[in-house]
Amino acid sequence: MTPPTAPVADQLRLLEVQALDTRLAQLLHRRRTLPEHAALTELETRAASLRDRLVSAQMVAGDVAREAARADAEVELVRARAERNAERLAAGSGSAKDLQALQKDSEALARRQSDLEDLELEVMERQEAAQAAVGELEAEAAALEAERAELTARRDASLVEVDAEGRAVQAERAAAVVGLQPALLALYDKVRAAEGGLGAAPLVGERCGGCRLQLTPVELGRVRAAAPEAVVRCEECTRILVRTPQGQGEVH
Repeated sequence: MTPPTAPVADQLRLLEVQALDTRLAQLLHRRRTLPEHAALTELETRAASLRDRLVSAQMVAGDVAREAARADAEVELVRARAERNAERLAAGSGSAKDLQALQKDSEALARRQSDLEDLELEVMERQEAAQAAVGELEAEAAALEAERAELTARRDASLVEVDAEGRAVQAERAAAVVGLQPALLALYDKVRAAEGGLGAAPLVGERCGGCRLQLTPVELGRVRAAAPEAVVRCEECTRILVRTPQGQGEVH
């Protein structure tokens, strides 16, 4: 229920309470919008893309490594068979026909070995390139992780600073409301919740310090004619309108 009256001192103290509540809202906004939050989000997007590229590069490197292993195994098989043929030819065992066939087989094996070694060299070059690509991406991932650690440390330090200031302002706020008329404070909190965090504002000349609109002559007359203890509210924004002793006030 709206209190019809409240001590003038209590109404004036509402402006101090409002200033502290505004500061708390600013600190909360600052906490939520620290630049490190956005930077970390952007970095995570980059890191996710990099992880996908690294997985792809590792798969390519794995495929090429298996291909290189197969090529090496084939070269070894041909080389071993060629060595066995060379030993048999050197021994001269077998018929002339067998030795002639063995010689042809050895020549074919030599050509096959040359082709396989060329293929093996090409695969080894691709393997080296694939491994280099993986290494570059891993280095990039390490750099991103270092950047993430730095950003996280800066964000955490900023949060500690903001939270410390917030606790100090909350303590000031708790001290500021001590002794205030409960009904007036309840009305202020209700209006503040409904009006975007601003529950009380000073009368600044002929304007409401909350909505910044000029009061109509009739409304201005009603406000000025009200008893000092009367709790008046702006017709436009419904905020508690505090009349300062000098008739002016800075908007908090």
